[in-house]
Amino acid sequence: MSKRQIEKKLKQLGKLLDKADEIRNVNADDPETWDSDTLYNTIEVLKEVLQLLEDEKHPTEKDEFGDPIILEEGICSLVDEYNSEDKKGDGKK
Repeated sequence: MSKRQIEKKLKQLGKLLDKADEIRNVNADDPETWDSDTLYNTIEVLKEVLQLLEDEKHPTEKDEFGDPIILEEGICSLVDEYNSEDKKGDGKK
């Protein structure tokens, strides 16, 4: 588990969230701000955000326990793994 790998993905996440922040310009009370391009762009950005956060799993292959094989760990799993390794290193459970 690499701290650099987590840092890299968190930087990517930050950039994506900056892009998604464009949605704040849409005001529910002002139809002039209702822009479908902004809304569709936000959908695509949020899909990318989810891809970074979640594990990428093989669509059909399973491990010996019947769980999908993980092709690439997402930020959530990487941080969980990092924190559990860190606690083991500190002598904590």
